[in-house]
Amino acid sequence: MRPTGRNTGPGAVAIEPATSDGSGLVAEGVTKTFGSTTALNGMSATFARGAVHGLIGENGSGKSTFVKIVAGIHRADAGLVRFDGTPLTEAADGVRIACVYQDGSLIDELTVAQNLDLIVEPEYRPAANGTSWQRAVLDAAGLGGIDPASRIGDLPNNEKRLVEIAAVLARRTDVILFDESTSSLDETGVAWVLDSMRAAAARGACVIFVTHRLHEVLAVTSDIAILRDGVLVAELPTAGASTDELVRYMAGREVAAFTRRSATAGPDAPVVLEGRGLRAASCGPIDLSVRRGEIVGIGGAAGNGQGELIRALAGDGLDGGTVVVDGVPLRRAEAAVDVGAVFVSSDRRDESLSGLLSIRENYTLALGASSGGWWRWLPRRREVARATELADAYDLARGSIEQPVGTLSGGNQQKVAVGRAVAREPKALLIEEPTEGVDVRSRFEIYRSLVAVAEQGTAVVFTSSDAGELRLLADRVVVLARGRSVAELSGEEVTEEAIVHAFSTAKEQQEERRHREERSAGRARRPGRRSTLTPATFVLLGMLLAGLWVYGAYRDSNFGTIGNLSTILQLSLPLVLAALAQLPVLLVGEIDASIGSTMGLIVVLLSFFPELSPPLLIGLAVAAGALLGAVNAVLVVRLRITAVIATIATLGIFLGVGRILRPEPEGLINNDLATLLGQGVAYIPSFFLVAVVLAIAFDLWVNGTRAGLRSRAVGYSEARASQLGVRTPFFRAAMFVVGGAIAGLGSVALAAQTGIGDPNSGSGYLLLSIAVPVIGGALLTGGRGSAIGCVLGAVFVAEVQNFIPFVDLPTGGYLIAVGVLTIVALTVSAVRPPSAFGGLGLLISKERRKHA
Repeated sequence: MRPTGRNTGPGAVAIEPATSDGSGLVAEGVTKTFGSTTALNGMSATFARGAVHGLIGENGSGKSTFVKIVAGIHRADAGLVRFDGTPLTEAADGVRIACVYQDGSLIDELTVAQNLDLIVEPEYRPAANGTSWQRAVLDAAGLGGIDPASRIGDLPNNEKRLVEIAAVLARRTDVILFDESTSSLDETGVAWVLDSMRAAAARGACVIFVTHRLHEVLAVTSDIAILRDGVLVAELPTAGASTDELVRYMAGREVAAFTRRSATAGPDAPVVLEGRGLRAASCGPIDLSVRRGEIVGIGGAAGNGQGELIRALAGDGLDGGTVVVDGVPLRRAEAAVDVGAVFVSSDRRDESLSGLLSIRENYTLALGASSGGWWRWLPRRREVARATELADAYDLARGSIEQPVGTLSGGNQQKVAVGRAVAREPKALLIEEPTEGVDVRSRFEIYRSLVAVAEQGTAVVFTSSDAGELRLLADRVVVLARGRSVAELSGEEVTEEAIVHAFSTAKEQQEERRHREERSAGRARRPGRRSTLTPATFVLLGMLLAGLWVYGAYRDSNFGTIGNLSTILQLSLPLVLAALAQLPVLLVGEIDASIGSTMGLIVVLLSFFPELSPPLLIGLAVAAGALLGAVNAVLVVRLRITAVIATIATLGIFLGVGRILRPEPEGLINNDLATLLGQGVAYIPSFFLVAVVLAIAFDLWVNGTRAGLRSRAVGYSEARASQLGVRTPFFRAAMFVVGGAIAGLGSVALAAQTGIGDPNSGSGYLLLSIAVPVIGGALLTGGRGSAIGCVLGAVFVAEVQNFIPFVDLPTGGYLIAVGVLTIVALTVSAVRPPSAFGGLGLLISKERRKHA
């Protein structure tokens, strides 16, 4: 690796410019700013093919920004990046780049197999010998214990990361970027990843490894580039480099190392935190007590219940046993802070911090705003001073104390999460992976703060996959295997060798047990396909349809006739198509509030062409709907206006245009259209059969094609889908156009029923077009929905509407019934287990990600 320009900056190492033959990945004066923050400042370097290159620096130094520029997530403000002499912006189709992102990019709601389908292009999938290619990818990476049918969100973090790395390696790309890819892995996982990097480089790939684990970068790379404050300050061959030297370049000064503390809690110190018979998912029963001022580390091979145990100690996910904090029982997670226990999750993005709030507000929320009466006034001056003091104590890299915490680098977010927890001076401090994604200097600062809070009397418990971290920080180490305590080291026994040995022994026991279980049960696994179809919803709707039909026939025999059934199906047609028009937009996580006004405007348009034949009218309606859908797509995707706001605006525009064209309902629709739509087969309207075929085709496309899977991925997480290489703007725009075209088809059914150009004819479908897909099983957050469910939901709504006159109920009764049913559907979706649906939790996390 050679720089292609001179680097400047405080403490910079002068590097003479060097010529380059243009091969490999070349950065030329790359600069990137975010507001007032300069993330990269004129970075120039060359990363050759056939080698593993290290890229290191403190949190906020610009490493992840450079990775995202190379991966195409960010665009450089100045400079460019070439590969083999061609700018990446021009070689998008010729250069294949893959990245393992710091925060992961897998879609939690999809299965392992479906995520692999998204990542690995068909032409690069390995040949399968008597099994699936997904199984072959997992087996080649030593992941034989992972079932392709498993939901990604149900896997431990370390297994998620290994699946992602296995998929990236299977693609055999020209450039592979590893951004903090080993931070959640144990020793075995790290060894496999480092070996995989060497193998990828050996076949000619350019491999760039970004990490804070300096011993790993020294073990695998051939050379190392060092960033500080966005400037490339040094690069040197790995041979002969030392950890101290790297830290000095990263920090710009000498950094005092952290040494293991000698003073520990005495045996007579009172017990502050005690868990008896603790049981949680994949964990227990376990007894654990922690004394005042003691630091206890929980370790083991990744995925053996460490996370479940520490969460159980915080009252979260506790299935059995008791937790007592300073003599007070802890029965639920919400009460933990009240009894003096503070938990810091390793998921800083969705659990530890409020990404939309500022740094100041995050500190204040933890230290002042969460206690006292609701009328309590927050003294702004003290609030700012306290937040600034905490940020400075952890050397937080920031543009301002008012900067949204979600815009900080991952390591700086961790500093905020740990710092505010320590500042509360709790009785018990529970931290999951306290230094994950944190640079060396910040790691030492976190260690010192944990020791300081322990010396003040706090009982500290933390989990870590790093044996060196456990040795440095813990007075006592508890090693888990299969959710049970298998070893406990204390005092002089806490050495890195003893910890690694305990990890290895536990790992061997775990593997042996898994092999025994597989041999006894057999391994008849096939990759699953998690469908958007929800049989339970179909059964519920079927029961409601049948129940209402039986009750209506009991009240009035005319309600149960075949002729009335045909009337209901005919009545449901516009609503069926309005719901089908909304479904593609919902699928990608958006809402189109203009469906009804689109239909009304097209009805008006059709009234100006009474002489056109029905096929031409249908074609005109579909084309007009697609055009109006494209208008929404431009506003939402191109101009980046929130979909609800944009489509409420176009709702008014389309309705206004319709009223200008037809101030009063007038203009007859070609009667041949009503005749055509009135035809049927065995009392079933033929156009209804067309709608059913369309629904079946849409469900088959969504659940059976790679494009459908990509659309669902966009709905579940636009950011992660983009990181997986999905063209998210294209899919979002396409779904608005498709939805508009289907709305045009719905306007044909509506025009046949109204027979006249009425701009208000679609007004009743504003809420129903959203409610019916939800009734049919769709999520408002995106990623799931069923076209057949829309059909059943629309027929049920039409049945309720038809039922009202037979029993002399108020004419608005059906709308009340629809509203109640929608609330029930949303409630059921929200309380279903996350492993199945995750409605409410998904909504919250999606909104955080969208706005962060």
